[in-house]
Amino acid sequence: MQFNLEVHLIIEGTGIASRGRFSARHKGEISSVAHQYIQSIKRETGYRKTFIEMVIVNGAEDITEEVREIANKPIPPMDDIFW
Repeated sequence: MQFNLEVHLIIEGTGIASRGRFSARHKGEISSVAHQYIQSIKRETGYRKTFIEMVIVNGAEDITEEVREIANKPIPPMDDIFW
């Protein structure tokens, strides 16, 4: 499934907007793809303080809260990983 993604971020007080065409296997994966795209932008900008202002799919559907939830999930402890 192909979709258009528009991301509005505030990076250390400076607003940026970025958009592109992406693909996902199903609709439930779109917010994860959006989060990965935001992470790539953060890598390019040196992991500065970033606020997710708005995430829009196909020009109409707002998935900002879903993406924020993914971004704010705590990192699981390393004790649970069995090497």
